Amino acid sequence: MHKKNNQYSYVLETNIEKSIYINFLGRKLIPTGLYVDFYKLKRKNFFIKRKLIRTVTIFFIHFSEKKKISVKDESIYKEIQIVIINLSLKPILIKPYQKIAIMEIYQENEIKWKKCSILNQSIRGENSFGSTGI
Repeated sequence: MHKKNNQYSYVLETNIEKSIYINFLGRKLIPTGLYVDFYKLKRKNFFIKRKLIRTVTIFFIHFSEKKKISVKDESIYKEIQIVIINLSLKPILIKPYQKIAIMEIYQENEIKWKKCSILNQSIRGENSFGSTGI
C-alpha cells in the first residue's frame, strides 16, 4: 500500500492455486485475497491505474458477494476481485500470485455550496455562452 494525499495505491495479485487460461473474448473473475470494510470506505472511489498484463484486455473491479465478518468489531468485509476480458487473439495465462494491476482508491471531496442571489461580473467574451473572447 502506498498513500499520497487522499489516495491509496495497491498492487493487486491473483489469489489462485492453479494457472488460468483466458481464451479470445473469454472472461474470468480473478480473486485477489484483498478485503475491504465497506462501512469505513463509504465515500471512496476505486480505479485501476495500470494493468500489469501486457495484452489487449479489459479490467473491471468487482466486489464479491461473499462476506467475511470480523468477530471483534462486527464489520463486514468484501473481497476485491478483478474481471479480466481477453480481447487478444492469443490466450492469456494468469499464474498464481501474479501481479495483475495497480489499483487506486480516492476519497470523494465534499463541496459546500453557498446560496447567492447576485452573479458577479465575468471577464469572458460576449460571443456565446462560455466564450473566452479569443
